[in-house]
Amino acid sequence: MDRRLAAILAADIAGYSALVGEDEEGVLRAFKGHFNALEPHLGMNGGRLFKKTGDGFLAEFHSVVDAVACAETMQRHMAERNATHGDGPELQFRMSIHVGEVFDDEGDILGDGVNIAARLESVAPVGGIVVSERVYDDVVGKTDFAFRDLGPQKLKNIARPVRAFSIQTEVVLNEPSVQSLPTKPSVAVLAFDNLSSDPEQDYFADGVTEEIITSLSRVPWIFVVARNSSFSYKGLAIDVRRIGRELGVRYVLEGSVRGAGNRLRVTGQLIDAETGAHVWADRYDGTLDDVFDLQDQISESVVSSIAPGIRQAEINRSARKRPDSLDAYDHFLRAQAAIYRFKFAEADVLLAKAIDLSDDYPLASALRGWIRTLLWNPDTRPNKERFDLAIQMAHDVLETSNADLEAQAYAGYVLAFLSEEPEYGLSLVEGVVEASPNCVSAWGSSCILHGLMGDAAIAKAHAKEVLRLNPNDPLNYRVYMGISLSQIAEKDWKGLKNTATKVRAFHNSVTVFRLNELVAEMALGNRERAQELAQIHMAREPDFNVSLFREMRARISIARPEIYNTYYEMLAAAGIPE
Repeated sequence: MDRRLAAILAADIAGYSALVGEDEEGVLRAFKGHFNALEPHLGMNGGRLFKKTGDGFLAEFHSVVDAVACAETMQRHMAERNATHGDGPELQFRMSIHVGEVFDDEGDILGDGVNIAARLESVAPVGGIVVSERVYDDVVGKTDFAFRDLGPQKLKNIARPVRAFSIQTEVVLNEPSVQSLPTKPSVAVLAFDNLSSDPEQDYFADGVTEEIITSLSRVPWIFVVARNSSFSYKGLAIDVRRIGRELGVRYVLEGSVRGAGNRLRVTGQLIDAETGAHVWADRYDGTLDDVFDLQDQISESVVSSIAPGIRQAEINRSARKRPDSLDAYDHFLRAQAAIYRFKFAEADVLLAKAIDLSDDYPLASALRGWIRTLLWNPDTRPNKERFDLAIQMAHDVLETSNADLEAQAYAGYVLAFLSEEPEYGLSLVEGVVEASPNCVSAWGSSCILHGLMGDAAIAKAHAKEVLRLNPNDPLNYRVYMGISLSQIAEKDWKGLKNTATKVRAFHNSVTVFRLNELVAEMALGNRERAQELAQIHMAREPDFNVSLFREMRARISIARPEIYNTYYEMLAAAGIPE
């Protein structure tokens, strides 16, 4: 057996059996929604889900520090979701982490590392985290977390007592924001429920919903909240009037997808978020081969209901190139689901299959190139092979005659970021921003590119647009990256510190935000804190140095290197090796 050491995170819902006895359907719905919201944090922190249980999950991490950071982030997120659970049940996780020897068994992971982590979970307080002594020894000095010694614990079926430590966390909940209504008709499309007998088909129901959002977004006279923000309410029994206030929309569309064999039924209902009244409801039946037509019919019905003066032709179905193979479409939907869970390697494989299965699929090619610009962490640092493929994908997209605006935006960003044609790439992104005001990816890409160029005012303005269209997206760390770049250009060290602190609360593993916080503390005169952060960073990435960071920045075609001279000086002064 191939044995190895791994950090195992175990989580279970406290009092799950009693909760199911009171409201089985509500609890199952809430759990699925919570899990969908939490799972992206596993990928974001370098973890891998290897088992889902009826009321919990097990995940493997190569880094024990990342496992602890991930658990703390998840519990923080759960506290926020529970604060807004509405009429649904309140669910809370107990979590535990242990480092031990494990081995693979046909995709599953077994061994003492898993057994002890699973048993240790029972010691955790409701909504809390406990770690074994081995984890505590590994993370002390590498995180800012405080620990309380719980002493030796006798665990079921574990021969020797395990000394446990509780992580001391404090979650400060902010009041939900209330957005003002746009001047034009506005709508949020909630994640459609998967009513098929196979819960693994969630990705397909999500894909149907996303296609409807995309179709609506192509009407420039309608304000459409982006996918990940409207999906953040999945599993929460919240009144649509509250959703309307928090997202700043007049209408909310909800629905369901039921598949049985080749048959497909999609239902939808449009609700006035100010009054709670139903504006329109309908049911659409067909086969899987009709899925694109069903999506378009729903989109047209919504448009004609909320903006009757707009001709249905404004949706312009032909603007989005659909694949000529349903198998290709299925792989594309699975890839999108993987991207939202930060499983970029899995998404890359699925997108490659989608491209192979279709004669022409520009959006799949564009996404495959784009994901190579994400998450510069130790396991995804830049290399020529990754970037050359991204540039080739971008050129493939632009050489087709039917690349839609979203595909052009992704391709333009890749060229601006990595190629010798940065101005051309930027012009493509800006063209999409102007032509498609609901295209969140274009606004976000423009924000980052202008931040790299030192155009702080434009970067911040475009960041504001993204956060209005898509306030609850886990991928919004990219937007805060653009904001941080503008703050570095302006030498706004206080603002840089605030942005880094905000992002670190939810995305602990993104290297650049740790470095931004370090630089900001140093620039503000807090040398001792900056040196402490430098020690934490080097404990996590011992091969890191300032020259490596310079080389990473220099690889970005559109960046102005001189903006970062002070930044590099601060890194070195705090103790990061040259």
